[in-house]
Amino acid sequence: MIDSIRVSEAGIQPASPWWLKGGAIFIGVLGLASLLNALILGVTGIVMGGVVAEINPEEICAEDDDREACEGLIEELVSLGDSRVWDVGAASSALLFLLSIPTALLMWSSDDRDTALKLAWGWVGIHAISQLYATHVLVSWTSDFYTEMPSDGVDLGFISLFNQVASYAGVLMCELTLVAGLVLISYKTRPLTKIEVPSAFHLGEE
Repeated sequence: MIDSIRVSEAGIQPASPWWLKGGAIFIGVLGLASLLNALILGVTGIVMGGVVAEINPEEICAEDDDREACEGLIEELVSLGDSRVWDVGAASSALLFLLSIPTALLMWSSDDRDTALKLAWGWVGIHAISQLYATHVLVSWTSDFYTEMPSDGVDLGFISLFNQVASYAGVLMCELTLVAGLVLISYKTRPLTKIEVPSAFHLGEE
């Protein structure tokens, strides 16, 4: 019966630092993309807010044959301009950019693996929540927009359903890819030890 183990003199084997450095480069690129996204969403929100503030559905649809449907359609466009998705998206993107800086630096240095990975997981979590929120708001708005839009014999309900499925599936695939990559980095950079388990044959000779 084996009742002991031996730890080889080699001790802890250092993992390749390039897994963390590769993750640092990836997070850094996504961080810069988040900064660009924050600027775009911030400017878009300001512009959209100014545009919809001057829109009067009653005036625009005054001469329309189906005035009620026209006003409903315009009001949906106004609701998109007034939506908080622009502000929340800009804020979350700015937060992702700021968080990417210490995350990328720690991952590149490889000095503090645990803290670097905790920051990376936090980054991925915030990214997933922000993306799901934005997708939910836009998909909900699109569904309402299709409801108000004249169908003219087109099955807008199917188009709306397809849009919902495709949007959520795209976000899930993106986030699962990020999670898979981070799991791989975590696995490849885990501390290793060389532990030797004596065989029964060798124990019998001692």
